[in-house]
Amino acid sequence: MTNLKISAKMHIIIIVSSVLIALGVAVGLICEFVADGYFNYGEDYKSYKSVEVTYALVDFPDEDAVEEICETAFKDAKIKYYGCTFGDGKVEYRFSKSVKTEKIQAAAEAVNAKLKLDGKDLSSASAHEISDLLGGGKALTLGAIALASGVAFQFIYFVIRYKLAMALSALLANVHNLGVFLALLSIARVPVGSNIFAFAALTVVATMIGCCFFFDRVRKNIKNEVTAKLGAYGVCDLSMAESFTSVCVPAVCFAFAAVLMFVFLSISALSVMGVLSAVLCAVFSAVACVYGTSFFTPATYSRFMKLGDDFKAKHHFKKPVKKA
Repeated sequence: MTNLKISAKMHIIIIVSSVLIALGVAVGLICEFVADGYFNYGEDYKSYKSVEVTYALVDFPDEDAVEEICETAFKDAKIKYYGCTFGDGKVEYRFSKSVKTEKIQAAAEAVNAKLKLDGKDLSSASAHEISDLLGGGKALTLGAIALASGVAFQFIYFVIRYKLAMALSALLANVHNLGVFLALLSIARVPVGSNIFAFAALTVVATMIGCCFFFDRVRKNIKNEVTAKLGAYGVCDLSMAESFTSVCVPAVCFAFAAVLMFVFLSISALSVMGVLSAVLCAVFSAVACVYGTSFFTPATYSRFMKLGDDFKAKHHFKKPVKKA
């Protein structure tokens, strides 16, 4: 790590980050218009279309008969459902929102006609379209407020403890790491729900801790007469090498703890998809924090530091011209 010149590779790192985030935005927008949404929303946030069948137990004591009627109607309409739930004389078949509404309504009418044969008027089928606004929009609003508050707190804390340039660099690191984290979720199409806010907050906290480790080393190396002679680029590269392990440990530990917590919760709920979603979200959060804090931040802050050094050299340490 000590021989890796991160500061000299700033342009490459910025290009990699820009391409990754742009690719995530492109995939998300494409899926927004042709698939199920910008992200691959989980069950609690998923918009879908459905056929809901209510049947009387006196008419259909065996639910297999109802299921056979529905399967035949869906096959004739050439549509496929991705999930169904049975219980208490009611069954719901869920379809992707990309399935044409006309086909779903036609299938529902066909099921309804089959159910009402032989005077069985107590049973019926109907088509529905559920457009979920991310928990009614409340979770999205509160989550955004919480994340913005965390980033604002970090900025104020860094201004007080360190310098304005360091605070601005840490703010940029938070925006960058969140962007990379969301881009990875969009590209990989990981099923996400309300847990996305937990992992986004985890990304902000891990970024803040990692930046503290990095800027502590920068401040120490600036005060050291030997390392200060390395210049802005040399100090940032050295500080990155010295703080790399410290930056990685919190991000990896937070991710591991989050995985364990969600795994135990998902096991109790018997949800394999919940485990997979939590694991991938935690891994992507750790990757974004390690990459952003250990590589992107030192590379960009070295430029801030260089500009500051040049400004001081030009305006504060310029020797006055002696008058003859």
